[in-house]
Amino acid sequence: MKLLFLLLLNAAVFAKDLPKPERFEKAIAAFESEDKAKKAPKDATLFVGASNIRLWKSLPDRFKKDKVINRGFGGAFLSEVVHFADRIVLPYQPKQIYLNAGGNDLHSGRSPEEVLASFKAFAALVAEKLPKTKLAFLCIPTSPSRWEEVETVRKTNQMIADFIHAGGDKIEFVDYFPMLLGADGQPRKELYVEDQLHFSEAGYDVVTSAIKWQKEIAAIEKRYMQKAPPKAPIVFVGSSSIRRWETLTADFPNKPVLNHGFGGSEVFDSVNFAHRLILPFQPKQIVMYAGGNDLNAGKSPERVFADFQVFVAKVHAELPQTKICYISSAPNPKRWSQIKQVRSLNALIRSFCAEDDRLQYLDVHPAMLAPNGEPKPDIFVEDQLHMNTKGYELWKGLVGPVLMD
Repeated sequence: MKLLFLLLLNAAVFAKDLPKPERFEKAIAAFESEDKAKKAPKDATLFVGASNIRLWKSLPDRFKKDKVINRGFGGAFLSEVVHFADRIVLPYQPKQIYLNAGGNDLHSGRSPEEVLASFKAFAALVAEKLPKTKLAFLCIPTSPSRWEEVETVRKTNQMIADFIHAGGDKIEFVDYFPMLLGADGQPRKELYVEDQLHFSEAGYDVVTSAIKWQKEIAAIEKRYMQKAPPKAPIVFVGSSSIRRWETLTADFPNKPVLNHGFGGSEVFDSVNFAHRLILPFQPKQIVMYAGGNDLNAGKSPERVFADFQVFVAKVHAELPQTKICYISSAPNPKRWSQIKQVRSLNALIRSFCAEDDRLQYLDVHPAMLAPNGEPKPDIFVEDQLHMNTKGYELWKGLVGPVLMD
C-alpha cells in the first residue's frame, strides 16, 4: 500500500507538468535494443539519471573493478526515472544503483517537496522489487548557469538527505556539493564544460572521489562521536602510508596527532574532503603524504603539484595560520620505474614550500635509499609498496623533529 501511494503521488505530480515522459521513448527504446544485441552483465553497478550521467563517457574507466551500466538520458526529471524504472532499472537486477536526477525538475518549477516525493517513490520501488540492491543518491549539483537556483537545490538535497538518514543504512546520500564550490563559495568553473551546466572531466573527478571515499571518510568522522578530538591537533592526512601508520599515536605520545589517512587516495581526494577531514578540526599543523597514487594513475607531476597548490589554498583560506608539512613522495620497489616522475614532483613541491614560511617540505627520499641508490629492501612489506615496522621507525625519526609543540 505504501509503495502504491507513493507511485500514485508521483504520478499526480507528473500529470500537472509538461513535457510528458513519452518524449524519451526513443532513448529508452534504444537502451532496450542495446540490451537485446548484447546482454547486460549480472550484478552490475547501474548509474541512472539525467545529463550528467548520460555524458559520463569515462565512467567505465573510473570504475574498472565494477561492471558498469550507464542509463542516463539527457534532460530527464527524477519523476521520469521512476516512470521508466521498469524498463531501464529493474530488469538488470544490479548490485548497486547510483541515481543522479532532480535538478531538471527544480529548473522546470517543481518544488523540493515534489522532488522528494519522486525520490521516495523510486526508493520504495527499489526496496520492493530489488531488496538486495544497494541504492545511493548522488546529490543534485549546483552549476554556474543555474546559480540562482542554489538555495532551492540546497533545500532539496537536505530534504532527501534527511529522509535517507532517517532510514538507517539502507540508502546512501553522496554529498559532493561542497566540493563543487571554491573558497569564495561560488561554483568552480573549471568543473564544468563550456555551457557551465554539465560536468567537465575535472567535475567527474570530484564525483568519482566522493563515491569512492565517502564511506571511509564517514568512518573517520565516527571516531569522534563519543570522544571529542583535542584542540589544535596535528592532522596527518593522505594515502595508505598514513592510514597504515597504526603506531602514530604511540610514536608521538606527547603530540595531539590525528590519523586521517585513507588508503589509495590521491592529493586531489584530500582537497575534496578537506571540509570534513581537516577544516572542522582547526589543526595547528597538517602533515600530508600523498602523490604516489596520483602518479601511478597516470597524472603528470605538474598536475599533482597543481592539486597540492589547491589544497594549500583551500586550507589557508579558512585557516591562514595553519602550518602544512609535505612528506616527499617516497621511493619503493614496486613503482621504481616511476622514479623520474617522483623526483620531478618532489622538486616542484620543494620549491613551492620554500616560498611560504607556513609550508615545510620534509625529504624522506634519501633515508629510504640503500647505498646502491635503490630503495632499501628491508623496510617494505611483501607487496613492496607499503612500509613495515622498520620503515615506520625510520619515518618516526624523520617526522618527529618537524612536529609542532
